[in-house]
Amino acid sequence: MQPLTRPHIVAAGLRLLEREGAAGLSMRKLADELGKAPASVYKHVSDKRELMSLLFDEVSRRIELPGPGDDPRSAIMAAAQSAHRVLEAHGWIATGMIDGPLLGVTSMRLSEFILDALVRKGMSDVRAARLQVAIWEYLVGHLVAARAGAQVPFPRPEAGGEDAEDYPTVRRVAPLVAEMSDQERFDAGLRVLLDGVFTEPDPTHTSDTPHDHPPAGADPPSVSQSTSGTRPTSVGQSTPVSRSAADVAG
Repeated sequence: MQPLTRPHIVAAGLRLLEREGAAGLSMRKLADELGKAPASVYKHVSDKRELMSLLFDEVSRRIELPGPGDDPRSAIMAAAQSAHRVLEAHGWIATGMIDGPLLGVTSMRLSEFILDALVRKGMSDVRAARLQVAIWEYLVGHLVAARAGAQVPFPRPEAGGEDAEDYPTVRRVAPLVAEMSDQERFDAGLRVLLDGVFTEPDPTHTSDTPHDHPPAGADPPSVSQSTSGTRPTSVGQSTPVSRSAADVAG
């Protein structure tokens, strides 16, 4: 009989999850799937939470990261889009994230890629960390909302009611939002997030917090720079309402 290994456990766990979802996964069911006693499985995996992290790590291997280039914004956009497609294809991941963090060595690839791209652009570690956290929380939030069937609070085009005339802009835009695919909604928000960051002043010439510092190897700021720097402000732009779903997404 072939000895039980972690790769066997991961493969069986993925089969169970895709067939029954996170609610249907248990160490006993996993042992049955493997044709082994539960005690044999526990020798390799301590509990269901560790198992879920291992399975998340395995799925994360499928995230495609672009090669290094001169445009970190495009590279980060492509990496986050790939992560969204891969993770959304496995609905159990969003469910598992609600119960706690799912982390592993392979799943750190995306964080390393984003942080490295931002630091190479010239961002300090502090600012790069903030953006990486924002991207990750946006990704997780979108996955969880999509899994839960949460919808943008727009009425159906045919909906009426006494207060319908109080929200004319909402009613005009609602059909455009309804036409957008889930991927289009994710991409649109991601573009807004990245555009806000990449249009801010060069972080090496501003001081975001007393703890912000320039990248390794950069010359330290002079006394005049450290005392005269100003807090960067966010840039807001007003755009007209579009008449197509593609315009809303992009």
